[in-house]
Amino acid sequence: MQKLVYRFTKGERFVHWCHGVSFLLLLFTGLGVLTIAIQPAMNIFGGIQVTRNIHRVVAVLFTIGMIIGFVGKGEGARQMRRWFKDVISFGKDDFAHAKNFGIEFFGGHKPFPPQGKFNGGEKLNSMITILGTLCIVISGYIIWFAPSIPQWIVQWAYPIHSACALFMGALLIAHLYLGLLHPDSNQALKGIFNGWVPAKFAYEHYEKWYNEEAKETIKE
Repeated sequence: MQKLVYRFTKGERFVHWCHGVSFLLLLFTGLGVLTIAIQPAMNIFGGIQVTRNIHRVVAVLFTIGMIIGFVGKGEGARQMRRWFKDVISFGKDDFAHAKNFGIEFFGGHKPFPPQGKFNGGEKLNSMITILGTLCIVISGYIIWFAPSIPQWIVQWAYPIHSACALFMGALLIAHLYLGLLHPDSNQALKGIFNGWVPAKFAYEHYEKWYNEEAKETIKE
């Protein structure tokens, strides 16, 4: 029987799914508002005006969830703060992994130093995600409350909002590929559902984290 280690807590999984589902809904409704070709599909929500309102409501929930995810007192918030601290602690071992991430992405393998709970490629992706999310949120609220904001700021907010949303959408596609289709990294998929990943996979990809924390949770 395959040995497993505990990788993601319930709080981490909850925050991950809230962020992912709300972003998907924001991306879909946002494209519906922006793109004439997609607007007929917005009839599933009741029309374009209802779609705009849904986009705004989900944007508020997305923002509140992000804030609670960092400043709350629960398990999820504690893990989010740890995640943030981890991903901005980018050292030479992380760089050694990140510079070869393209090879790993396309199924190749290059030797890299033992990694922590998040490897260099994941840290780089996380930093881009943090920056992109902040840009989307700030520019989105500027657009929403445009009459109260200087016009030149609003004019910059529109292209920034659209460009960041599309870029983050592309990152999401890459994330889904790695989680669902990649012949190696897709072993991590169960971790975001039930928290557990194969011990062999954890050791090969996150050796430092495995030795320091994960091996204490091994089960069969």
